[in-house]
Amino acid sequence: MRSRPEGGVRRLPAAAPRRQSGVALLALLTLLTLWGLYLLVGELNVTQFQVARKEAAGAALAQAKQALIGRAAGDDNRPGSLPCPAVDESGVAPLFAGNQCPTYVGRLPWRTLDVGELRDAAGQLLWYALAPALRDDDSAQPINFETVAELRLDGAANVAAIVFAPGVPLANQNGRPGNAVADYLDGSNADGDQDFVSGPQSAAFNDVVLAVTRDDLFRVVNQRILGEVRARAENASLPDHGLLGYQALNGGFPAADGDTDGWADAGVLAGRLPYRDLSFSPAALAWLTANDWWRLVSYTQLSPCLARIGIVGSAATMDVSGASPACP
Repeated sequence: MRSRPEGGVRRLPAAAPRRQSGVALLALLTLLTLWGLYLLVGELNVTQFQVARKEAAGAALAQAKQALIGRAAGDDNRPGSLPCPAVDESGVAPLFAGNQCPTYVGRLPWRTLDVGELRDAAGQLLWYALAPALRDDDSAQPINFETVAELRLDGAANVAAIVFAPGVPLANQNGRPGNAVADYLDGSNADGDQDFVSGPQSAAFNDVVLAVTRDDLFRVVNQRILGEVRARAENASLPDHGLLGYQALNGGFPAADGDTDGWADAGVLAGRLPYRDLSFSPAALAWLTANDWWRLVSYTQLSPCLARIGIVGSAATMDVSGASPACP
């Protein structure tokens, strides 16, 4: 029979304190792991929110960009021009103040563009900056592929327009709802000059920005010009208009203008468009002349039944096939 230790107290095995320390360490590691997972999930949620916000803003900005390009290409008397920014949430482009827009940074004129109230993920209407050289006014003419657009984005020049998703208000943007630029656009985007930035995103900057460059704009406008020269489909009732009208009436395309006087020069196959030998509607003739497009339209007679036109300095070209009885 074993005797009890003196004092009748049973001693714990020497390993017990180490086992208890191991359990405590395991609990601490588990707690730290759970805390790390909590932080990770929180960070993922923030990142996912930021990605979702940019995607929602990007979709609205892309729709605005396409609407602006379509508006410029379809303008009845000044293709390439754009409407003034709206001065409030009405979305209506305002009347000119003299021959200038009342502002060149304001709301996207969504009603004038007929695109509905385009908003970002924060529910804010889009904002819009316009290059003054492309305002839709006689005083801005000539407006054509060579027009220099004054806006710059991140240092890149020749930006025709910029659209902005302003996002949630920052700490110093206390004037919403309102129409003050600084209550919606951030940093140098609100300083009133023609230089804009797209980032970086931070606690002091959350604008999401999309540029409409001059090339974006005139890539489509140039095709409109070439379509006018060829002869628009809706002018089918006016068979004498444009190159197709000339070819139909004369059985072949004209010679090219070799000395830039606007008249065809016999035997010259490549040069400028002999526009004085062609017929156009009074309206088209007026704005093509006022905006100095004739100087920029190249022309090549490939055969009596085929001609090629283009815009000088660009990649825009169009082949025009004759439809007279002599052509296959």
